[in-house]
Amino acid sequence: MLSLLGTLLGFGTSIVPEILGYFKQRQANQQQLDMLQAKAQYAAQLSELKLQELDVEAEITETKGLYEHDQSLDSGSFVNGLRGSVRPVLTYLFFVMFATVKGTLLFAAVQDPAVNFETAILMIWDGETQAIFSAIIAFWFGNRAMSKARARIDKNAR
Repeated sequence: MLSLLGTLLGFGTSIVPEILGYFKQRQANQQQLDMLQAKAQYAAQLSELKLQELDVEAEITETKGLYEHDQSLDSGSFVNGLRGSVRPVLTYLFFVMFATVKGTLLFAAVQDPAVNFETAILMIWDGETQAIFSAIIAFWFGNRAMSKARARIDKNAR
């Protein structure tokens, strides 16, 4: 009986280091896995920041190019001046046409005795007019704001 107990005790004490080694290895593997996950997360954040940096650099380059183009149109001949005035002149003409149409509609609506001025304003300032107005404002002034909004939408979509 004593020899059996000694054998079991010897076997048990010889397997204890293996069991402890198993738990140590498991802990080391878990730590290594956590480190790999942290490195992957860091790399993803770093690449996201690099993409944002490239976007900002592209915006800066685009803006510089636009300013250089505008300055090149200012210098020189009548043809450059005429070429540079096409978009602004068309914009003014379309605005005058738009204002004329809306003004005529307002005038016609106010001539009706059943329609007061506030109702007439609400009739001509409809959803389509608001969309056109916001598109024009966004085109002329909102390039950077729109690109930031698109980036925010893209980020939320992920």
